[in-house]
Amino acid sequence: MRGASLAFAAALAATQAIAGPLLSRNNVGTAASTPWPAIPDPEQYTKPDGPARAYPVSVAKGVTSEHDNVEMKLDTVGDTLTLDYGCDQAGIPFFDVTALGSEYAQIEVKYTEAFNGLKVNYSDGPFPFANGLSSMFRVEALNITQTGELKSYFVQGSQRWQSIKLIKGSGVAMKTAGFIATVDQAPLASFPGYFASSNKTMTDVWNLGPRTQQLACFPPGSQVSTWEIDAKGAYVHGQKPATTIKGANAQNYTLSFETMIDRGGLGWRVDNEVDNIWASGPYLVLTSNYPEGSFANYNRSLVPPNSLVLGRGWSLQNQTTLTGFHLDTFPIDFDVTEKTWHTVETDSPGDGTYTVRLNGKQIAHFNLTAYNVGERPPYFPPCAYYSFALAPWQDQAAWYRNVNITLASGQNFYSNPMTSQDVKIEYGVATNSDYVCSDAGKRDRFSWVGDRQISARSIEAAGQFEFVRGPAVQVFNHQVPSGEVPSNMLFSELDTLGTLGRTESLDLILVDWDAKFISTIYYYWQKTGDTDFIKSYWPQISAIMGYIAQTSIDPTTYFGTNGGSGANIYSTCLMVDTLEQVVEMGQSLGYNSSIMTQYALQAQLSRQAVEHTWNATGGYFAMPGSDFAVADISAVERTKIGTPEQRAKFWSLLPSRAEPGGFVDPPAGANKFDLLGGGVKISMNVAGELLWGLGEYRDGKTAADLLMRTYAVQADSASRNYTGGYWEFLSADGTYPGNDLETAQSHYWGGFPTAFMTEYVLGVQPTTPGFATFKVEPLSDWSDSWVQGRVPTPYGLIYTAWGYGSNGKIQMEVTAPKGTTGTIYPPFSGSFSVNGKSGQSGTATVKGGQGKVMIMQE
Repeated sequence: MRGASLAFAAALAATQAIAGPLLSRNNVGTAASTPWPAIPDPEQYTKPDGPARAYPVSVAKGVTSEHDNVEMKLDTVGDTLTLDYGCDQAGIPFFDVTALGSEYAQIEVKYTEAFNGLKVNYSDGPFPFANGLSSMFRVEALNITQTGELKSYFVQGSQRWQSIKLIKGSGVAMKTAGFIATVDQAPLASFPGYFASSNKTMTDVWNLGPRTQQLACFPPGSQVSTWEIDAKGAYVHGQKPATTIKGANAQNYTLSFETMIDRGGLGWRVDNEVDNIWASGPYLVLTSNYPEGSFANYNRSLVPPNSLVLGRGWSLQNQTTLTGFHLDTFPIDFDVTEKTWHTVETDSPGDGTYTVRLNGKQIAHFNLTAYNVGERPPYFPPCAYYSFALAPWQDQAAWYRNVNITLASGQNFYSNPMTSQDVKIEYGVATNSDYVCSDAGKRDRFSWVGDRQISARSIEAAGQFEFVRGPAVQVFNHQVPSGEVPSNMLFSELDTLGTLGRTESLDLILVDWDAKFISTIYYYWQKTGDTDFIKSYWPQISAIMGYIAQTSIDPTTYFGTNGGSGANIYSTCLMVDTLEQVVEMGQSLGYNSSIMTQYALQAQLSRQAVEHTWNATGGYFAMPGSDFAVADISAVERTKIGTPEQRAKFWSLLPSRAEPGGFVDPPAGANKFDLLGGGVKISMNVAGELLWGLGEYRDGKTAADLLMRTYAVQADSASRNYTGGYWEFLSADGTYPGNDLETAQSHYWGGFPTAFMTEYVLGVQPTTPGFATFKVEPLSDWSDSWVQGRVPTPYGLIYTAWGYGSNGKIQMEVTAPKGTTGTIYPPFSGSFSVNGKSGQSGTATVKGGQGKVMIMQE
């Protein structure tokens, strides 16, 4: 199945390679005769043989956002430098050390997207959702023992700002510092897709899309394992503990392992959910005696030497929306030595009590429930599998070997010497074998399937189809026999058991993500015409649809329930969309089976269910006794449920939900994006949904207002919060990232503006899969003086522009590649000329390979 689309991929690559110049297109004189400048061809770009390096645009003394160009010198403890890269970069940090005035020195380095992260202890972390590619926090300590290039061990995912502080030693000088890039550095002008506007803000907002893709999407083999396996065992640096499904659901057992602390200590969890984000079991961190040479910035209050520290939840620290608890500290009355082997045992009899022994001596006994904190949040239901997890705490490093689970009966439940490379696959920390797109550049490195319904459309607008098709293969590779695919995934290659356990262990509150995945596949098919891909995975697509229908559609009311979290309008509209998309794809393949008829009927029944929720008095669709939700307005519009008059009334209520930064539901209860606390915030996901709906509603004026409210601040390169990528949340007043330092600022879950401006402002959309036929139908009430762009297709690039001439009348140009035919719907009423032939009306036709079509409003 992996090879099913090789022919398509090769054809697409070939068309992209020859996309410009097209001999049939002539831009000579365009700038002089039209409101827009000549539409550029893609820039030529050759990737370097090795990884590129990113360097700061400013180096300043102290913690400051002011720009400077000072020497990189740290003379005494406390000296600090601030490096600004101008926009987000990602890669392995390096430091070119030219002088060292002491035997050794230590530096503390912080990384952050928002400048204010440099002012707090843990920068803009921690992000302990999943074992990823970076340390648990966005701050790390490094030892300098000689001059030359010093590299960090971990990849840092996305950061604009960096500080370097001397915490031990003296006289450190550096020629430079930067990042060895681990993401694509191609200039955006080299992408096949392109958009520009007379309104520079709109141009800059479109450009957030391809840069976010570069920061959050990765080819196979690019995201290397952070575990090292050798004859001594698994050597692990401080990060979130990683789990194995093979130790799942043991009862009344002892977990034991041998360990050698290389630096600082080690950590582990027991009775911990497998890949279900929340961690209800105890989090245990054992610290060493901190010998000479230990990092000077160890938090001796949180993790004192010769101690066992007990925590629960995401971390030992609490973060705004990631609750973590430091429950207790158990002092150890002997030295916990480094560079020597120890045996650790943890008893879990199943009654909430735990006993920990080090080298046979009890060092802690506690009842977890007695602390009365750290209970599971209500929005994360229990998962299917619980196991143990291994990894040291921040800035620690240790080996693990001979890991065993022994039941109270004496039976061995699990055993692993930890010396085989297969350990990486078992624990979900292997190098990625597929294309992957992460939650965000900096964050947890989970691959969230539902986010792609929005993000994939923008990736397609930029012309990087492999980053839609490839991650889809990853999803199919994680599908289980029930048909379920995981709502989120690790990057790692997994074995069969790991795939089954990790997928089944995810909670059922995100079945909608499975439906959104099908929608992603559908739009990929529309943009590429890659029928071979759809056909090769059709049994799996059908299985997903069967799983969704069984678990997330109420058989009596026909409402969507998102896996049992309750009937709601949005989920039902999503079910309608998904069912109808599956029917369309199936029928195109000739599968006119009874199941297609059944799905079509189910879609119709679900449509009727939503139609019956119309509140004539209020003028909206909502469940009985409930208020409407902002996302429902868009969902109803996109599925064309109800009458046009009803939908218009529904849209008329949108201004009542306006905040300076966008549109939001009330914060008390109804606002699902206040679920984790922190007050009203603008969700880029909802903003993307609204843009999509406004495009279908043909309301360019409101869409432009939303873009300026919500996205203009993200595109403001003069702001110290600018990253070059789309943000996850925006504050209600529209001025700063909405979850403050926790906000991911290279996050694709609401990155729809790139797709919106290509599909609705330029107005180019396929009318048959793959653009053999297409339409150009710009929004008639879009007010920019001109817009222009390139739209990638399997046949080549469509070039188009439109705008207002000096006489105030609209002009258009469209050039199509050979093999395509386009229908042009001018964004005005009345007559027009086509290539000088006047008196035309209605629509015009552009034939691929036959030159440019010029339209002039009469």
